Parts: sequence; structure tokens; C-alpha cells
Amino acid sequence: MRFFILLLMFTTLPLAAEVFFIPGWQTGVDSSRDGCVRILRDIFPDETISVQSWDGMDLQWSYVKAKAEAHTRKVLERILAMPEDQRRELVVVGHSIGARIAIEVLCELARRNMKVHSSVFLGGAIGDDDPRIRRSLDAIRFTCCIVYNPDDWVLKYLYPMGEVLGHTPLGLTGWSEWDSRVFESRAPNERFGPFNHYAYLYLYELARLYSRLPEFREVVVIQDEENVERHPGDELFWETVESFGGWKLQKNIYSGKFRILDDHFIRRANGSENKMRESFTDVKRQLLGEN
Repeated sequence: MRFFILLLMFTTLPLAAEVFFIPGWQTGVDSSRDGCVRILRDIFPDETISVQSWDGMDLQWSYVKAKAEAHTRKVLERILAMPEDQRRELVVVGHSIGARIAIEVLCELARRNMKVHSSVFLGGAIGDDDPRIRRSLDAIRFTCCIVYNPDDWVLKYLYPMGEVLGHTPLGLTGWSEWDSRVFESRAPNERFGPFNHYAYLYLYELARLYSRLPEFREVVVIQDEENVERHPGDELFWETVESFGGWKLQKNIYSGKFRILDDHFIRRANGSENKMRESFTDVKRQLLGEN
């Protein structure tokens, strides 16, 4: 029996249901976080904003990372406890070391084949070449937004003192790689010294970035055999029969089986040649916007 998988492509961005905001080190007193919540409510007017507070605000940096690891486990437990339909509509927003917490949480969700709606990394206190950033993308259904600031005094001067030298922070330069799901924007330098690391400055830029995001729509992929979304690791034994818009229809040179890969190299369908050719034709029709 045929079944369908919903696949995300450009046209209409569905609304999320809840936003987890993970503040960073020294994000500040309650009034500062209240200000962040007000901005987040402007960005996500129909969603519930939940601040994932932790007790690393007044500690020295040498203790903060250990506290962040403990908080990572707590945030993960809260997300795992959600019903699947609620979890899939969750937006995870992290500032500074809160972005590192968010990335680690998303990596674990990806390992469990679980997904959230979207992710946001603001002034991320994590190396821009850290492989966990790419792995975290496997846990999002829509977009990952990264806001950085090359003039961030905290990331430029204080962050390297507690980290391995040679790793430029994500929040200073943006991500060192590229992915079509990732959208980046540079925050303006509106404050002096450590004050330009404040979360609300990054959130103001996030609001501008969200207003420019492309819209998304759903593409229905008709399938033949049961399929589990995954990154293909056996590209060597597959040949591309047809490609369109970054999508590929491929044939296994040994078994003769066919599969469809999307533009993120995720296997979205597999089965017989006739069924996969029919499905790929239908995908192309949808990508062209035809009814």
C-alpha cells in the first residue's frame, strides 16, 4: 500500500507552536531576559515563549561550561518529554553559550531521528568549524538562522581565553560551511565593548532576518517501499538517472532498485523503477508549481 511523506520546500512557512529561548552566560538579570521575551513575542506572535533559564549567570567562565552541560541534559529531557506533534513545532533559540547548548540538544535529537520546527543561533559561543553544527541541522524541519557580529567584544577577546586557540566562534563570523537550510545575518555594532554581546541586539537582527526569509510549501513524495529518512552512505553504488532542482532519481548498479534523493541528499523514497519514475515525475510537477 502506498503512503506519503511530507517534504518541505519553498512556498509557505507553517507556524511553530512554542519557542524555547536558552540564554547565554551573563545574559543578565530578569529585566534583560524580559526584554528578550518581548522581542521574541514580536517575532513569533502566535507562539508560546519559554525561557530555559539556568544557573550559570554569575559564575566564572571556567565553571560555566560544566553548568552548561548539565543544562543541556535538562533541556533535552524537556523536549523528549513532549508529544511528537508538539516537538515538531518547536523552535529552539540559543544565545552565546546557550547556542552551544541548543546545538548539542539538536545533535542528540538527530541521533534519535527526532525533529523540531527550526533553530536559531545568536552570537554562538562555539567554533565556526565545529562538526556538531552540521549534525544539528538533521534535527530541523525548516530553517536554521545564524546571527553573528564581527565586532562582538566578548567573543573576540574573552571567548578565546577559555577555548582552544584557532577556533573562531560561530557568533563572530558566521558558519564556515554552507547549507540551503541555513540563513545568516550580521548584527549591527550598536554598543561599545562587552555591551555589544547583549542578546537583545542579536534578537533585533533576527527580527529583520525573519522578515526576509523565503516561504515554504510541502511537497508530497509518493513512495513504493517503506522508507526511513536518512543520509545515504553508499553513493558509490548508485548512478543518477535523472536530476531536477537538486533532486535526484538514482539506480543501484547491483540490485536495480531505484531511490529519490532530495536537494539535501536525504533519501525520500525507494522501490521499483516504475514507481520511482512515477514519483519523481510527480515531484518535478510540484517543484514547477503545477497542480
